[in-house]
Amino acid sequence: MIYHGSRFTFRPDVPPGRRTTALDSLRDQGRTVPSVTSFLVGRDAGGAYEWGAVFVVEDLAGYRAFLTHPASRYADRIVRPMLDASISFDLTDDPDPKAAARIDEVRRHVLGTPAPSRRTVLKAVAAGTAAAATGVAAPAAAPAAAQAYGVAPGASVEVSMTVNGRLRRVAVEPRVTLLDALRERLGLTGTKKGCDRGECGACTVLADGERVKSCLTLAVMRQGAEITTVEGLARGEELHPVQEAFIRNDAFQCGACTPGQIMSAVACVDEGHAGSEAEIREWMSGNLCRCAAYQNIVAAIADAAREVRR
Repeated sequence: MIYHGSRFTFRPDVPPGRRTTALDSLRDQGRTVPSVTSFLVGRDAGGAYEWGAVFVVEDLAGYRAFLTHPASRYADRIVRPMLDASISFDLTDDPDPKAAARIDEVRRHVLGTPAPSRRTVLKAVAAGTAAAATGVAAPAAAPAAAQAYGVAPGASVEVSMTVNGRLRRVAVEPRVTLLDALRERLGLTGTKKGCDRGECGACTVLADGERVKSCLTLAVMRQGAEITTVEGLARGEELHPVQEAFIRNDAFQCGACTPGQIMSAVACVDEGHAGSEAEIREWMSGNLCRCAAYQNIVAAIADAAREVRR
């Protein structure tokens, strides 16, 4: 699996409308390119940049197809002239230590850019196997402020986040997802690992008030963010209105998807997207329930929305 990412800040003179167009072009890139298995475009909580984007492809062939697809080239043409500062990186969980070099070779061959002098090969060891990753400087067409994403081989990065109202610090490898940081490092196992590909929504959490699929965002991209997991909804013995509504409406069966459903439901209500059954279904479409308890889930969200409006 190859994670192609970028973090960037718009030039101050770029108006909101053009920024929206740029971000939409990145999202269209993720939706349109067949080799992209999942993607995320959202606010970057690291502090130095405004936005972050991560596209996940299966292998080198898919990565090449991603780079050469018209949607990718269109997004580059739209976004790059608007940037004030940017960073580009490629990470892979391939245990072959030569994988990073092959990714770099594909990038240089497809984009026609020289080998970046500041490129740093990231190596991390987990469970006795080496996982190679590479940080690559943005192509020459990028602004002069672009820089390489580099971490010393085998090093970890300390990430500070406010999780459920409590400041937490955790040392992670750059390739660790927010989902794994929450579950494996912080012991918050309420957030579930379902498909681990961004398709089922079981891993949904709130990041700075916005719902995100935590398996698709790297922990290092959430530096300084305020994260809320399902464990953080209740206030002592008092459940959140959405949690109470799920219980009243029997909106779960096996429960595997329930934490993600509840977190998305909280956002759905807060965003004002619970005005009708059709609207709820549309805005909850990123969360799957293998037990098909959708009717009860929709009823629970509508119930919670009425309760919140009182």
